[in-house]
Amino acid sequence: MTTMPGGQFSRALLNGLAAFLANRGVGDWNPVGTYTPNQLALTIGGLPSTPDTAISLAVYGTAGDDVEGGDSTVLVQLRMRAKGDPRDVGDYADAVFAVLHGLTETRLASGVLVLLARRTVVAPPSRDSSGRWERADSYELMVHWPTPQRDDD
Repeated sequence: MTTMPGGQFSRALLNGLAAFLANRGVGDWNPVGTYTPNQLALTIGGLPSTPDTAISLAVYGTAGDDVEGGDSTVLVQLRMRAKGDPRDVGDYADAVFAVLHGLTETRLASGVLVLLARRTVVAPPSRDSSGRWERADSYELMVHWPTPQRDDD
């Protein structure tokens, strides 16, 4: 994979993950961010006010970057939200786990190569200010992220 234009690796990673999850039936991905009330929205950066059911993806750090090669471990949080039954957020988290945990050597549609994905944190469910249930799970994704200073060539 080549270096992302304008330093857009995180954007490519999150868009690619959202599309990957949607293609495997975990939720609905719309890059424009428009969803109907009945969709399980896959969003980037935070949970929208609507719809009530959503999964948000966000990069929140790294766990290590190879100085010479192009590999990094990126930390990604997925926040699940549901209205009504608190077990629904667990169902959404289980669906994400089934698709991501243990994923290896997979090139996302955005071009990002995921070398290995593993879940590292499961937070307890809580309620948001509207009484909807939320849960956050964190994943470590080992990815190939070459930069001009860390090229494999």
